[in-house]
Amino acid sequence: MKIFLKLLVTLMPAVFFMPGLYAQKMILSAGGEAEGGGGNISWSIGQAAYSVWADAEGTLTEGVQQPYEIFISPGLQEFQPESLCIIFPNPTTGNVNLKILDPKLKKISYCIYDTEGRQLHKMAVGIAETTISMDDLKPDTYFLVIQEMDRAIMTYKIIKR
Repeated sequence: MKIFLKLLVTLMPAVFFMPGLYAQKMILSAGGEAEGGGGNISWSIGQAAYSVWADAEGTLTEGVQQPYEIFISPGLQEFQPESLCIIFPNPTTGNVNLKILDPKLKKISYCIYDTEGRQLHKMAVGIAETTISMDDLKPDTYFLVIQEMDRAIMTYKIIKR
């Protein structure tokens, strides 16, 4: 009887407090939390488990890495892209050259964007061939958008090694 009482006294706290304990389900390589006016989110790198929540406003898939796609429109459709300009060398280790082939183009400028859509450089082009310095950019993929009077007419994907 004494053994049963000792066992009962030792196991009783475990029975009452066990439902409130949670164990780590897996080891993740990284994670974090963010908070803003629209709510908060916690994230982790790696796929542990997932749940799908859907309603009339949309679907949320928790625990699944979502792909993203960047689409930049080539701009005006009446131009023939091969007759506008040439970008070389691509891939590059430093500079790229922009050669304007169509003499009718006026007020040409270019913008360089990273893969997240942030504008990194913007400059007007005054001559038929311009050297664009990419020395200050790390090796990555960039988008070079050629504009005429602030309207995109062509987009090039530049790879810097």
